Order: sequence, then structure tokens, then C-alpha cells
Amino acid sequence: SIGLAGVVISYAGIAHTFIDGMHALTGLTMFIGLIFLSAGILEGGVSTSNRAKATTLVIIAISLSFATFALVFNTITTIPTFAAILMILATPAIVIAYVSMKMPQYLRPVGGIFSLAAVAGISTFIVFGLVGPDTYLINEPELVEDGVVPEGTDLFSIIILEGSDKEGAPDYEPDAAEVQRGEIIQWINEDILPHTVTSSADTGMTFDSGLINAGDVFILDTAELVGEYEYYCLVHPWMISTITVIEAPGEPEIIEPLP
Repeated sequence: SIGLAGVVISYAGIAHTFIDGMHALTGLTMFIGLIFLSAGILEGGVSTSNRAKATTLVIIAISLSFATFALVFNTITTIPTFAAILMILATPAIVIAYVSMKMPQYLRPVGGIFSLAAVAGISTFIVFGLVGPDTYLINEPELVEDGVVPEGTDLFSIIILEGSDKEGAPDYEPDAAEVQRGEIIQWINEDILPHTVTSSADTGMTFDSGLINAGDVFILDTAELVGEYEYYCLVHPWMISTITVIEAPGEPEIIEPLP
């Protein structure tokens, strides 16, 4: 179940990049482990021994330390979303555990209430997902809206070659591209498998295409870029190439003739 959740988070566009999804899955796995640890400690009732108190403090300290680090030092915009998901999972678990221990006769109705709430929440999420923007957690290219480039815009094309998923095979053509700043680059996937175009140095923070399916195109505006950028495919990390963005030459100065 955890593995399936990680694959869905990474490939369905919920996470900004594949690696972000794997990071979130790692954190979720750790917290599930802490829940099982807590359940083992509480087996047979709440213990008041010093060992139980010390273990509880350790669990709380670990949780708060990771949460503080994630919220303060990260640059991933979806962290609050994953934190909210964890809270949604933890709140009913705590309530149901308390009721089952203190008031077992109310366990069934309380469980029913949370089940109905979960169904209502999931249904609402799906409905709003259908009528709202479907990529609200993914950074979209600033220039392009709905994949449409203004007419008259010159495009520099890079081809994701067929068979590029095989290690050692030619991948991007051209392999090292040079464009002027402000030029628009488009990657066209001519392979039968999905690929990504992801900046290497910061794992997709500068630019990341998400999955480019067969025949699809990813468009990047270089107006905010300058210098050399290595990029790769998250799905096939041996596919590595570079783009170099140079400053466009200045417009020639117009000198008014003397009267």
C-alpha cells in the first residue's frame, strides 16, 4: 500500500517531481512506523513508567524536529499539503484510539462518523478537482498558458529521441544546445515512453517538465535564465544533456543626424 501510494504521488502530478514524491513517501513511512511504535507502547493501557514517558518524549521530539526542519528550511511548495494529509490521517486515529480505550461502546458510531467524513472529503476533492485547475500543485511555465505559444514566437526545438530510455543510447538532439536569453525552447518526445526535462543542480527547482508522454511537448521560456544548465530525465537518470543560455546582443544605437 505504501509503495503504491508513492508511485501514485510521484507519477500523478501530486508531487512537483518524482524525487519530491519519494521524499514524501519516506516521511510518511517513518510516521506510520511511529504510529505502530506508539500502539505497541500503549498495548494493555497507558503506562506511567519512566520508560514509556521517555519513549513518548522521543517520538514527539522526532516528529516536531522533522516538521520544523521541513517547514523552515525547504523550498518545496507542497510541504504544507503533505503536512495536512498527515494531520488528516493522525486526527481520526488518535480519536478512535482514545475512544476504543476509554469508551469502547462508542467505537462503532465514532468510526462510522469518520468513515462518512472521509467519503465526503474525498468526494469533494474529486469534484473540485474536476471543475478546478488540475495542476494546482505544479509550477507552470510562466510564458505559456495551456501550452499555447503566442503567434510569431521563434521556437528552438530539442528532440527526445526514440529508444533514448536505453542506457548509453542517444537521448536528446541536440545534446548540447545554445540559445539566446528570451528564446523559447521546446522538447518534443518522439519516444514511446514518458520522459522528463529536469534541471540537475537543484532537482527541478529551476525547471521541470513533469512527465512528457509520447508525442507531447514541453515548452520553456528562457527569459529568466542565463548560463549553462545541465538537465536529465527523472525516469531515466542516465539521460543527461545541457542547454546554454547566452545574453542576446544589444540593439544597435540609433544616432540622429545633425541638422
